[in-house]
Amino acid sequence: MRRFRRTVVATAAFCTAVVVLSAGVQAEEPGRKGAWILDRNASPGVVIHTMEMTLHPRAEARPALKYRLIPDDFDLENGNAAIHYLKAVGFLEQGHVRQRLTEINLAAARAAEQEGKALQEVPPFVWQEMAPADLPLEEVREHLDLLAFQTRFVEKGARQRWFDMDRNLRQAEDPLGYLIPEVQAFRELARTQRVRARLAIAEGRVDDAIAILGQQYCMGRHLGQDGLLVSGLVGVAFAHLAWEDSLFLVQCENAPNLYWAFASVPRPAVDLSHSLGFERQLLLEQLKVLREVDDTPRPAGYWQDFVERLAAELGTEPELFGLSQLADNPKDVKAALVAFVAAAYPSAKRYLVEDCGLDRDRVEAYPTAQAVFLAVVRYYEEASDSCFKWNYLPYSQAASATAGKDFIDFLPVPFERAGLIAAPAALLLPAVGASRMAVARVDQQLALSQTVEAIRSFGATSGGKLPGSLDELPLPAPIDPVTGTPLVYERQGDHAVLEGHDLPGIRYRLVLRFAKTEK
Repeated sequence: MRRFRRTVVATAAFCTAVVVLSAGVQAEEPGRKGAWILDRNASPGVVIHTMEMTLHPRAEARPALKYRLIPDDFDLENGNAAIHYLKAVGFLEQGHVRQRLTEINLAAARAAEQEGKALQEVPPFVWQEMAPADLPLEEVREHLDLLAFQTRFVEKGARQRWFDMDRNLRQAEDPLGYLIPEVQAFRELARTQRVRARLAIAEGRVDDAIAILGQQYCMGRHLGQDGLLVSGLVGVAFAHLAWEDSLFLVQCENAPNLYWAFASVPRPAVDLSHSLGFERQLLLEQLKVLREVDDTPRPAGYWQDFVERLAAELGTEPELFGLSQLADNPKDVKAALVAFVAAAYPSAKRYLVEDCGLDRDRVEAYPTAQAVFLAVVRYYEEASDSCFKWNYLPYSQAASATAGKDFIDFLPVPFERAGLIAAPAALLLPAVGASRMAVARVDQQLALSQTVEAIRSFGATSGGKLPGSLDELPLPAPIDPVTGTPLVYERQGDHAVLEGHDLPGIRYRLVLRFAKTEK
């Protein structure tokens, strides 16, 4: 699977985490996904995820920073977390474990087929969506015993300062085709960690559950340091898993107040700045010959040679120029590229003259290939800046400025007007904005959890009553990073509703009650 296809898949899976419904979709009955109630009808284009939570009052921890999810900077070790995570998924001398897991997975696949179910509906996969109280504890313990060797490696990895897979992406000949099988293995590890956390919650091992949640957040944060955007989006998914598990944890009667544990998680919780820096240069890193393109006049012979070299670099990624999939025959790629140049020339010339302000006579004097590829590079740079500039604002400001608009609405020259020269930008850039939204979603989730803990603290001094508003909380409720405004809160009789503001396609709603105490 090629790199850009992985980016699209990752964006769909980890940025929205829901199927976004269009306004014209027929109304449906609310469904369920694990502990979540999914309502697709309450707000057009938005799926409301609702969880009902029963809380127990609990004052803030003493000392306040007794519990941490991300280690304090002083406690970090100067080492590479990737080594330890690779050991956790590599099985090394545990060949018998790998064999046994293969047998379990094959048996699950047969059971799913015989019962007419999806694989996710049979053990051990179904455990991912089970509430801790519903887990078949003995069966889960037996399964996790097989993987007990992983825990020491994950614990060690979470304490490391950095994450480096030694990818050397800038020296890679084909960044779009860069294979990352280890990231898929890390996803399996994160799913196992989810089951570990829920088992610990079910067994009342609160401290163990807190440690596992912290390891999930650490692993997500570490993957954000990888050079590939898709790795960072997988890290976002890990943070989401940790957050969902934490919602079960804080409902435990003996759960400590984790207000400061959530508050001390860095924001953004998963920092994609490193991978976005590479993503911004992706076209020129993939097709390095394009770095030669500028407005210096060169003879036709130079551009004939240029097209041959570009065809060789284009290889199996002809979609970058909107070309159909071709065989790995350089002659086929070159022929398609020559046809592309001829077809793109009119719009390229218009763009250079009318939009870039180049002298018409000079442009018309360029060989056709020079005009086309100069336009491709200039357009990509302009479109890239129009996309990436929003990363330099807080998400709430960027979201407000771009509300209701698509990425293409901010392009100085829309794709339709630019024509074929816009092909690389149209393929590579749209996922960038979605990745920023994914990070904001994680930060909003942390704000929701921090507020839940502030409410639990309020309950400890109010006789188990819910606050009338967030302004009554002794521990301040964080703002919603999606909007830069307070979270939505309303007390309704014996319960309260706490919501984040809408993200594209999704809204989180927590229905909160305090457990009734015996008199």
